[in-house]
Amino acid sequence: MKRFSLSAGLVSWGLILLAGCASPPFAPVAVPNSSTVFESLEGPKPDPKKIEAELRSLQKVNPGDYRLKPGDSFAIIIDGQLEQSRPVVKVMPSGAISVAPIGYVKVGGLTIPAATKLLTSKYKRFFRNCEIIIEPQEFKPDAFTISGSVKSPGIYPFVFGSFRLLDAVAAAGGLATATIGSRGDRYELADLENAYIVRDGRVLPVDFVEAIVKGNPLHNIPLMSGDAIQIPSLDNGKITILGEVGDPDCIPYQPGLTLLQAIGYAGGMKETNSWYVKVIRGGLKSPVVFTLDIVDIQKGRCMDFALKPRDIVFVPRSFISEWNVIVRQILPTIQLLNGLAGPFGSPSNFLYR
Repeated sequence: MKRFSLSAGLVSWGLILLAGCASPPFAPVAVPNSSTVFESLEGPKPDPKKIEAELRSLQKVNPGDYRLKPGDSFAIIIDGQLEQSRPVVKVMPSGAISVAPIGYVKVGGLTIPAATKLLTSKYKRFFRNCEIIIEPQEFKPDAFTISGSVKSPGIYPFVFGSFRLLDAVAAAGGLATATIGSRGDRYELADLENAYIVRDGRVLPVDFVEAIVKGNPLHNIPLMSGDAIQIPSLDNGKITILGEVGDPDCIPYQPGLTLLQAIGYAGGMKETNSWYVKVIRGGLKSPVVFTLDIVDIQKGRCMDFALKPRDIVFVPRSFISEWNVIVRQILPTIQLLNGLAGPFGSPSNFLYR
């Protein structure tokens, strides 16, 4: 069946805002006695006992042995073959090194003992009874990323064991604030109820209100290298559009905004889109996922779906019914948008409620 793709050349936001009472494109089609929602999926319900157990486990995390990363440099010392030793070898962005006579060897992600064992096996093809020693020269420090409603979002190095969640917020200058009214009253922009930490592609069960406002030490977990902290903003309710659309992005919410309009503002759907579009409401912590038959909406067989502030519209390639699969597919794009974070007004501020 031929797909209907909304044009990327829709009227710009500026013209829409100036249009005032002008009728928006793709207005909802009223179809009596017809439901838009094909299926809704409740996200996983939190189990307080399991959350507490996991938080206690997170309090005891161990970084383990250091693993080599791109940009690290070390010396390779070959006992008995000093002329073949290398005073400085740098790990390339691919995670590999290239040295004579063994050539290209992937060492990224390996501990130093594991890399030593691997290099020894490679060198023994050329030198019998050789002993390899890796001597660290310059290793990249542990680092975390913090974005959204903080004063100085960015990537921060830290020493494991000395940094917790509250330290990370302090390092970023604290929570972002804004001035309101003629008296210059200030209020916080941070939506702590829906802030989250991503570690190894998974959202941790950390409650930022408990950690920051109530001072609950159980939620003030130690950081691990690679952690990504996102603190959404209360200042706006932008709609995030991801997946098989022309230009995944965050767009301003306006009353009456519908699913077809939002997809049109994101450049329309690609030919690879699934018929069933997901609308995620409530963020990652308490989501409700609506599955919508986009073809039925386009053909006027049912009403267009009215969006709410901070909804996430996800156009997948194929039908998805499992929440964990949805999260795995949307997280990379969300984290990419988070990388554009600024203290105010960034798309990354509005991804979750």
